[in-house]
Amino acid sequence: VMLKDISVKEALNIILEHSHTTSTEKVFLNESLNRVIAEDIVAPYNIPYFDNSAMDGYAIKSEDTKNATKNNPVKLKIINEIPAGKLDEIILKSGEAVKIMTGGIIPSGADAVARVEITKQEKDFVYIFEEVKKEKDLRKSGEDVKQGSLTIKKNTLITPAIMGMLASLGRAYIKVYKKPIVSVIVTGDEILEIDEPYIPGKIRNSNGFTLLGLLKQFNITPLVTEIVKDNKETLLCAIKACLNSDIILSTGGVSMGDYDFIKDIVPELGFEPIFWRVRVKPGKPLFFAKKDKTLYFGIPGNPVSTMSTFYNFILPCIKKMNNAPNLDLFTLQAILTENIKRKDLRSEFLRGILTKEDDKFYVKTTGSQGSGILSSMIKGNCFIYIEEGLDDIKKGTIVTVKLFNEI
Repeated sequence: VMLKDISVKEALNIILEHSHTTSTEKVFLNESLNRVIAEDIVAPYNIPYFDNSAMDGYAIKSEDTKNATKNNPVKLKIINEIPAGKLDEIILKSGEAVKIMTGGIIPSGADAVARVEITKQEKDFVYIFEEVKKEKDLRKSGEDVKQGSLTIKKNTLITPAIMGMLASLGRAYIKVYKKPIVSVIVTGDEILEIDEPYIPGKIRNSNGFTLLGLLKQFNITPLVTEIVKDNKETLLCAIKACLNSDIILSTGGVSMGDYDFIKDIVPELGFEPIFWRVRVKPGKPLFFAKKDKTLYFGIPGNPVSTMSTFYNFILPCIKKMNNAPNLDLFTLQAILTENIKRKDLRSEFLRGILTKEDDKFYVKTTGSQGSGILSSMIKGNCFIYIEEGLDDIKKGTIVTVKLFNEI
């Protein structure tokens, strides 16, 4: 039985319940950004690997600098020099110093670094004008990462910092969850390609490019992106060609019109329709079906409905497939700076502009909220999420805000 007119929460729960986790693959480190790691990473060695200098200066024995002052400096003999990357079998004795650069390996016998700023070199000797405490300006082996420690947990999103850590650990290849295979079908006799001559009454294929951009932003290049006419046979062929996808997205053709065929023809290909219509604005006629591991989303064709539906229903599904740690958009509370009138008591994703002043977040709408007004997504940086059943909302109320473009 296909469910109708369900709540946002119910719709999202159903989608996530039916979303499988993808299998894994190994990728080269330089292709791993924003992928979800599918293995625990244990450090094979200490980082830093060896004790090294945090400053340019002189490796010394701290006890040699006892009571050193500006007027009574300590004089030490310079016996060698260690630039970064050089390994010498030096054993430092009392009364000696080794000139050392940042990152240089601390020689045996030294327990501190006297930074250049508190010293003066004269030929083979260095004068130190301050007492230097033990381990001063010395980076200890393993102070960042200890050998055998769990450094990066499975199911972590790979950030630039994690890429750097993986490189430090010598990991050229990383096991990650496969990106779901996604196909996009834009339906409608009225749709023109972007380079076709304009014909009155037609509209250009903005949805195809919006979805392409949204998917690429989350690391996915769709397998198929094509325009299909409102014709049952053509639509059936187009959908059949996408059956090896994890997710099929089609825009248009899911409402109540004479040419809205999607929800009627998808079952002919073996899909089980699960729900149609969500109590939400924009994007009410969302259609969801499943066949084996393939999920079908029939998205309403209005440009804002397409984007809102992607962010709030499809993106969590993609993240679930990738075992991502956070399924929702980044959410926070903000103070509303205008009154919001509510005629319809459905849940609503209003496009908003979030700002910060004196450590407080403020939000207002982008203006006109029609589901065809794509400019509202350009002006806005967030959704103001209004739960169903709420009446007019007064200026000064604290509201829930969900940021666009947050991974």
